[in-house]
Amino acid sequence: SALAASADEEWARGLAALEANDVVAAMTAFTAALEADPAHAEAAYERGRLLLRIGEPLHAIADFTSAVLANPAHGRAYARRGEAKLVLKDDHGARADFDRAVEVAPGDYEVFVVRSTSRMKAGDLPAAIADLETAKSLADPKTAEVISKMLRKLGR
Repeated sequence: SALAASADEEWARGLAALEANDVVAAMTAFTAALEADPAHAEAAYERGRLLLRIGEPLHAIADFTSAVLANPAHGRAYARRGEAKLVLKDDHGARADFDRAVEVAPGDYEVFVVRSTSRMKAGDLPAAIADLETAKSLADPKTAEVISKMLRKLGR
């Protein structure tokens, strides 16, 4: 449909603005995409990431929730929603989202990296290391090398 095409175009415009480090243009484009198609999972996810970055965790949670409602297999949206919940001191909700992220996207290294970070902050180093080792096994070679450096810093 024309609305979906418009939403996809705005989403693409938002991604290009992110590449150019233009946060305002990216936010505007992702918002326009969601106005055209409120169920556009990727636009909701990207806007949620921006909201989290600028210190708006409640609004970020709303966008990440929209993303997972539109695409229940969107592991990164669950993971980022978990991060936002941690900011708001909802440790139980965050853990549930991190675990759900891994459950719905077991082949996505990023969900393991995000969960690992939260586990590290909680003092559960063995679980954090296990997540990083899983992430390394799933990542592309360049990302795997970055994860290897993280593991070496942790004594692995």
